[in-house]
Amino acid sequence: MTGRGRAIWRALLWSGAWLTGTGCVYYNGVYNAQSAAKAGDARLRRDQDEQAIAQFQLSAERAESVLARFPTSNWRTRALYLAGRGASLSGNCEKGTPRLLDFLSSGGTGVADRDRARVALAVCDVRLSRVAEARRRLDSRVAAPDAETARQARLWAARAALAQGDLDAVSGYLGRLEAGVLPWEFINASLAARDYTRVESLLVVRARRGDFRDDAVRAVRDMAGAGSVAGAERVVQVYDAIRVRDVARGALHYALGDHWVRAGDDSLALVHLNAARELGARDSVVARESAARLAYVALRRTTTVPEADGVLARVDSVVARTPYARRFGEQFLLVRLLATQADPTGAALYLAGEVARDSLRAPLLATGLFTRLAREQSASPLAPHAWYAASLLRPDSAELWRRRVLAEFGFSAVAARLRGEDPATLPDYVATPELLRFTWTDAVRLWADSVRKLRALPRAATPSTP
Repeated sequence: MTGRGRAIWRALLWSGAWLTGTGCVYYNGVYNAQSAAKAGDARLRRDQDEQAIAQFQLSAERAESVLARFPTSNWRTRALYLAGRGASLSGNCEKGTPRLLDFLSSGGTGVADRDRARVALAVCDVRLSRVAEARRRLDSRVAAPDAETARQARLWAARAALAQGDLDAVSGYLGRLEAGVLPWEFINASLAARDYTRVESLLVVRARRGDFRDDAVRAVRDMAGAGSVAGAERVVQVYDAIRVRDVARGALHYALGDHWVRAGDDSLALVHLNAARELGARDSVVARESAARLAYVALRRTTTVPEADGVLARVDSVVARTPYARRFGEQFLLVRLLATQADPTGAALYLAGEVARDSLRAPLLATGLFTRLAREQSASPLAPHAWYAASLLRPDSAELWRRRVLAEFGFSAVAARLRGEDPATLPDYVATPELLRFTWTDAVRLWADSVRKLRALPRAATPSTP
């Protein structure tokens, strides 16, 4: 082959590689971003706004990768649209708005995409409380040729009007388009305003009509978290009486059960979590998360380390891999490492009680560890501290245990504090914290190493892809 022929051949190879590479921009980037956006739109059509957010976020991330890797590609305009709309509809308006404005300033784009982009810009206006600007932008889209774009424009225009208190306009925007939408818009607006009495009233009406949406779960969770627990309970009771789909009722019970776990009421948590586990589909997220919290409640009811070990041994392996179960399992691991350590000073056992009390939030187990130290290692300088710590967790025994500190450990810093004296001059006032600090440093180093190994096990067990 002549020199000129070789040059032509190299040019052909280079151009073929370039065309292949730019083609991959579409298939590996824009195509995936567009698929995620379509999945998000499908959820919007079913009014599943919360589920749509995850899809639009994924769409934005994939489109952004195209813009980063191929900034001058022929697909740039399409990537701008997908990145901007995805970011805006997933709540990242700071990122999405500039992308959408850049897209709208580009020529040669389709009317449908431009309409959807303007609706996405208006969504950010609503979220950033620029409701008047949002309504101006949306008013020109409520009659868009694409039916779903027009519907989204009406929904967001109604939300903007609702934020302004213009109730007549809300009905005008929605009209008879979807009779079931308006009550849920009022519910969401009342949630945003923290008017939980109104939320309960509106939700009870929807429940009695058998109208369930995922917004009901969010409302129950928000109401309980804000202290309107009785109202949240009443809403769940009405949905139970109407007997909407089991999966829906399971999600409602799970929301309440999770609240009661965090509030520390194990009895009520058990009622709702057991209901959620039974109603949730087998191996569903609700069933697994409910089982994980039920295991935690069982752990909180133990008083000794062997009892707690028995609870964890009965946890299903799938449940044990949930983030929630892993978290309290790792916290208990630290308790066990400290409680089983051969430590004549009692510092490790005392620290185990503190971790059980503060991190694991298991007061019965913490009390058992503190009283074990006080009884089995009564010569330890930490014995009076253990009796006092236990008294704070058991009000019924508090007076007895504090009298014991005064009678048996009268020269301790704890006894001085109970008498109202300054404990700073007593030897154990400084020595005890130092002892705990040294023991804690060594124990946490061992625990951190154990946790790293445990977290590496699932990855190590997964065969590598050839």
